This record gives sequence, C-alpha cells and structure tokens, in this order.
Amino acid sequence: MGLGTRLGISLNQFVHAGPQGLPGRDGVPGRDGKQGNPGIPGRRGLKGTKGKVGRGMKGKAGSPGFPGKEGPRGGLGVKGNAGDKGEAGAKGDAGEKGNKGDVGLKGEMGMPGIADYRVSGISGVTYVQWGRKRCSASDVQTVYSGVAAGSGYSKGGGGANTQCLPLDPTWGYYRDGNQGASYIYGTEYQFEHGIYPFSNKGLFQYDVPCALCFASNKNTQFMLPAKNICPSGWSRAYYGYLMAERHTHSGRSMYVCVDYYAEPTGSHSNHNGNLFYPVEAQCGSLPCLPYVAGRELTCAVCTR
Repeated sequence: MGLGTRLGISLNQFVHAGPQGLPGRDGVPGRDGKQGNPGIPGRRGLKGTKGKVGRGMKGKAGSPGFPGKEGPRGGLGVKGNAGDKGEAGAKGDAGEKGNKGDVGLKGEMGMPGIADYRVSGISGVTYVQWGRKRCSASDVQTVYSGVAAGSGYSKGGGGANTQCLPLDPTWGYYRDGNQGASYIYGTEYQFEHGIYPFSNKGLFQYDVPCALCFASNKNTQFMLPAKNICPSGWSRAYYGYLMAERHTHSGRSMYVCVDYYAEPTGSHSNHNGNLFYPVEAQCGSLPCLPYVAGRELTCAVCTR
C-alpha cells in the first residue's frame, strides 16, 4: 500500500497533466471476422414502367426450309361458273327413218276463237270505246265490256299498247304467283291541278272501263286526235279527250281517246297501276299557233 493510499490522498492531486502527445501510428489491420448470418429479405420493389419497343434492324431472309409432307386431300370446291358456249358442231348425217308411232291421246279443246264477221257474211269494223261500259252509238253492237289495262306507270318494261281486258277471262296453262315475267295493271283516271275536262267531275282515281264495239256496214275507222268532230263524209262514233301516261313517268303507254261522257268503275282506291292523264300540247316542234301550250287535246273516233 502506498503512502498516499495510506494517507487517503490520491497522487493525482499532486501531479499536473502535461500537454497532449502526437497520435500514434496505425495499428496492424485485424483479421477478417466470421461471415455473418443472412439478412432478412427486403420488401418487393415497385413495378417499373413499360419500356419502349425496340427497333432492331430486319434480319436477312433465312434459307428455304425442306419441303413439308403432303397434306391431306381438300374437300370438294365450289362449283365454278359455266364456261363460254362452244361453237356449233358440224351437222350430222340424217338418221334412219323410225317406225310410225302410235296415235296420240286426244288433246283438250282449244279456247274459243273470235268470230270473223266477214266470213260469216257480216261486214263491219271494230273499235274500243274507252271510258264507257257499253258502246254508245245506236247502230253499234257491244261485243264485250271490260277494263282498261297496261304497263305500270313506273315500270320500264311491258307493252306499250293499252288493252281492253274482258271481265270474264279464260285461263289456259298457268301457275299461281308472280314469276317475274311481264305484268299488266288496271288503269285509273288521273288529273292535275283540278282540271276535269269530262262531263263527270268525280272520275279521279276510279278505274277506267272500256267496251269493244262492232259497227256493221262500215268499212274502216280511225281515231282523230286534236279534233272532236269528224271530216265530211265520216260518222262520229264518239268524242272526248286524248289521254296517256304522265310525261315524267317511265311506264310505256299509248294515246287513247276517252269518251267525254266517261264513267267510273271499280273502287276509288289509289292503286297507281296504269294511269290516264289528259294530254296537253307543248310548243316547239309542234307549231303554235294553231296549237297552244298547255291546252288539253280533244279527240274523236270516226267510221265510214
């Protein structure tokens, strides 16, 4: 035990500290420590943004591959269009005459023919009186009554000659339903802007009747357009107004003389089949005067 200790006094109380010395040299590096335990896995990072599509250069074409195995046989293809018609072949030699065949079955009775008045000893002429159900002249016979008919007003095909169809048709061979052939339509009276030149002012959109007339002891007849009187020496069967299809319609038509005392027939329904409009004069190639643009033309049927 030192004196200071025995006296209870520390030597540091009597020794003053000197100035700090210079740092010592670095010691020799220690040995590597042992490998530590694996750390806890970190959290999953955020999803990165989609990268841009790269634009690499097009590679060179590869060498042709080896031929593949023959595939299974395909199904039957669609039938092709018919080929062009070939030229007619040379006419062959006539064959040997065949044996006479058996007598065939008796055919059906044919449709009744139209009476030939000249052959039966009766002379005369026929004409159609449009707009009337019976012929009006006292010395004229009504052969049959019918309805006017023709091509549809908006149709480009069909016949151009208006027909007087009888009211009791006789059918031969037929098949019900439209086969897309030629069509015929009933005729209606049509007027524009309130112009009703006939004696009956209620004809609009009614069907047009007609009658086939036989004038005995006459040799000829004709329809005279633009006049309602016949030339000297001719008899007037009837008179009226010239009518035909409207000028803007594509349907075929012919000019007919409709009786001034025209009658309606059928219904007042607007079926718009074949249409009759009054005919108006148009100047230009048609001389004006004597014609006047827009005036309705008269007509007459004359016999002699």
